Amino acid sequence: MLTEEQNKLLTEVEGEALMGRYMRERFWIPCARADSLVADGAPKLVRLLGKNYVAFRATDGRVGMFDEACPHRGVSLTLARNEDCALRCIFHSWKFDVSGRAVEVPSEGERSASFAQKVKLNHYPTFEGGGLLWVWLGDGAPPPRPPLPFLDLAPEQVWISRTLSACNWLQGVEGTLDSVHVGTLHQSWIAKVRDSKRNETIGHTLNVPPRYEVAETPYGLRAAALRRLNEDQQYVRVTEYVMPFISLVPGSMSDREGSMFISVPMDNQNHMLFWGFWKEDALHEPLNERGLRTAERDLDHYASFKGDRENAWGQDRAAMADGHFTGFLDCLLQEDVVVQASMGRIVDRTREQLCASDVAVVRARRRLLNELAMFERDEQGIAPRDPELAVVRPIDMVSGAGTGWRELLAH
Repeated sequence: MLTEEQNKLLTEVEGEALMGRYMRERFWIPCARADSLVADGAPKLVRLLGKNYVAFRATDGRVGMFDEACPHRGVSLTLARNEDCALRCIFHSWKFDVSGRAVEVPSEGERSASFAQKVKLNHYPTFEGGGLLWVWLGDGAPPPRPPLPFLDLAPEQVWISRTLSACNWLQGVEGTLDSVHVGTLHQSWIAKVRDSKRNETIGHTLNVPPRYEVAETPYGLRAAALRRLNEDQQYVRVTEYVMPFISLVPGSMSDREGSMFISVPMDNQNHMLFWGFWKEDALHEPLNERGLRTAERDLDHYASFKGDRENAWGQDRAAMADGHFTGFLDCLLQEDVVVQASMGRIVDRTREQLCASDVAVVRARRRLLNELAMFERDEQGIAPRDPELAVVRPIDMVSGAGTGWRELLAH
């Protein structure tokens, strides 16, 4: 259980809030699906840590990211014309290239070029990787890229979606560290995956609740959910938490594939959830929602709902009576998003009654609080990447009941 002050430290990201400054100054932040930015297409509004930005793909394919407001009179640059490798504000036609440099100020007539040199528009470094656009909002040189296995894969080896989630970012992260809910909340979807033979092991989550063990890593936490199958075997499912907002969840009995959950704070009360799959090995079929699709969905608003709290987010009670556990039939991700939103915009963690299966959540909170304290003292804190590993991968396996999971990971 947290105090009210600790809960505020962990959840508030706007303005000069400590968590927001920590994220800005220490991490690359994913901010959009790369495919959502089209050359000469509409600029995209991006909201991060309580502030609005605009991202666009120029004629030559490069990406620019600025503050949303035109520095002249504050008009939104999401309304701008995207042409000739630049954004042109529709109000007075001021033009900014991909680097954020003003190149034309027509309202100044003959003084256009000289006046343009004095105009300042904040520009932010970006890179594209894993189907996402990542941005650095801090001062000084950016940190190394995060140690993720999908950043350099070909586009066909990564499938990624985006969902706007009406609650604080930490509720999203904590959901990914809670393996016990996989066999309860998602039981109808997991049974479908098991029966389709697309995953050899995840059906074990339906049979036995896990015992948790957690280890700290240079980049965050490693949460092992251990399920005893019989006297000789156990099911080991290890999630990698790459702080502060990325969780890598195992996909099947291979460390060369998995699922990513990235909970990026838009402001104190909303976050973007990037969810998807990657596969490093050769593909034998298109990589998509792994049999979880029931209809074509907007990849930028993936787990949307037919309602809100007033009508239980469109929950289908008839389907529940028919055997579906939750009554959310459109996609598995709806189940995660709806339970998090139902807690309220920022859950009151002073009122929780935690249990043994919450150990990974508790350890993550403690680690984040420690990191914030170190950041405030201007100490290094977590390493940008594990010095012994190029990338971090989650693990899913069946092993001998007496074999330690740390030993398994070492091999």
